[in-house]
Amino acid sequence: MLVALILILLIALTGTFWYLAMRSRPVARKAMPSLPERPADLPGKYGKDQIVLLVKDPYWLYAYWEITGDKMEEFERLYGAGSWQESRPVLRVYDLTRNPHDFLHAPYFEIAITDFADNWYIPVGKPNSTFCVDLGRLHPQHGFIVLVRSNIVTTPADRPSQVIDPLWPPIEACWQAVGRGGAGLSSPALVNRRS
Repeated sequence: MLVALILILLIALTGTFWYLAMRSRPVARKAMPSLPERPADLPGKYGKDQIVLLVKDPYWLYAYWEITGDKMEEFERLYGAGSWQESRPVLRVYDLTRNPHDFLHAPYFEIAITDFADNWYIPVGKPNSTFCVDLGRLHPQHGFIVLVRSNIVTTPADRPSQVIDPLWPPIEACWQAVGRGGAGLSSPALVNRRS
């Protein structure tokens, strides 16, 4: 018994000395990681003539674009000095739902915009439809002149899908299975409740 008490006292003293030794030792501190360099700001312009069309929801589209100075100079060369100022910018929105690539016969509508705009929300009001947008200039002598054409997008439906995944049947199908004797359902309580 005395040996056990001495052994316990020895372990306690060893633990205390170890704790005091560790506490009085200076803590090795790790160097703080340096903060990453702040990434460069995204440029306001990329120097590329383009228009990008996105779907906002079943009823609206969103377009953003960039027209470079080179494109403006080319327009002036082709249609005469001062033609950029004589013309006005227009978005022409094509409804390609029936013929996805027939721009000549597709119905369209136009939206007058300003020279200062570089993006626009476009109300189309047609769920489950396909659209494309031309950014152009309406010139008094030459009519509508296309500067850039967007990608083609399709608006989603504005109601639940009619397609049923066989792995995820609707609730009604589950209850019908219960009514047929519970084939495929493991709860007898459900079968009894529906009977």
